[in-house]
Amino acid sequence: MEKQVKAEIAKNIAETMAEAVSPVNGSIIFREGQALPLHEPEKVQLLGTIDAPARWLEKRESTINQKECYVEVNREKMIISLRTDESNYYGTTVYGKLELSPEYNKFGINGGEYITNFEMAELFKMNRAYFENRSVAMKLVTDLQNFKAKVDKEIENSDNKRGDRRILVNQAVQSNLPEAFNLVIPVFKGCEKQTLQVEVYVNPNDFTCTLVSAHSSEVIIETRDTIIDEVLERIRKTCPDIVIIEQ
Repeated sequence: MEKQVKAEIAKNIAETMAEAVSPVNGSIIFREGQALPLHEPEKVQLLGTIDAPARWLEKRESTINQKECYVEVNREKMIISLRTDESNYYGTTVYGKLELSPEYNKFGINGGEYITNFEMAELFKMNRAYFENRSVAMKLVTDLQNFKAKVDKEIENSDNKRGDRRILVNQAVQSNLPEAFNLVIPVFKGCEKQTLQVEVYVNPNDFTCTLVSAHSSEVIIETRDTIIDEVLERIRKTCPDIVIIEQ
C-alpha cells in the first residue's frame, strides 16, 4: 500500500512538472536513492619549491583580487608564502621552500656531526664523483684509512702546598690529511653545482672527523638571498598590488 502511494505521488509530480517544461527547453530526470553527503570546503595549502608562489600567481593572476592577498618572506627559514583571499578562512596558501641539496647534506658540511676516520673514508670513496679532482679523493680515502696521528702530551702538576694547584695539558696532533680540498656540488636542491672549499676537522679527544666550510656558509647566504630576491621580483612584476612582508 505504501509503495503504491509513493508511486502515485511521484506520478503526480512528474505530470505537473511536465506541463511546465516543454521538450524544447529541457527535461526532468527523477533519481531514486540516497543523495551524496554534504562536505565542508577544504583549506587549500600547497607546498613546492621556492618559486611556487610566483608560478601560481603567473597562472592565476586574473582570478584573484590582489588587494586581498599578501606574501610573507622568512629568509632565515628560506620560505616564501602566498596567502590569497585573506579574509576567507578557506583561502588558498602556497608555500615555497628553499632546501639544501641532498648532496650537501650527504657530506654533513657544517653539521657538527663527527664520524670515525673509516666512515669518512667510505663516504669519500662512494662519492668521489663530487670531488673537483678524483685523485685527491682517492688520496684522502687512503690517508683516512691509514690515519696516523702523533700525540704529545705534557702534564705538569704543581702544588705549592698553599692551596694553589695547576694542571697543564698540551696536546699536539700531526696527521697526514690535507688542510683543504674542493667539492663540486649543488648547495640548494634543484640549483646548479658550485665549487666549495672544505676542511677536515679532527676531534682531539677521540680523533673522529667532520667537514667544515666557511666558504659554503658565505655561498649559502649569498645564493639564498639572490634566489629569494629573484622570486619576489617575479611576484612584483606579475601582481604589483600584492603587499610583500619581510619577517
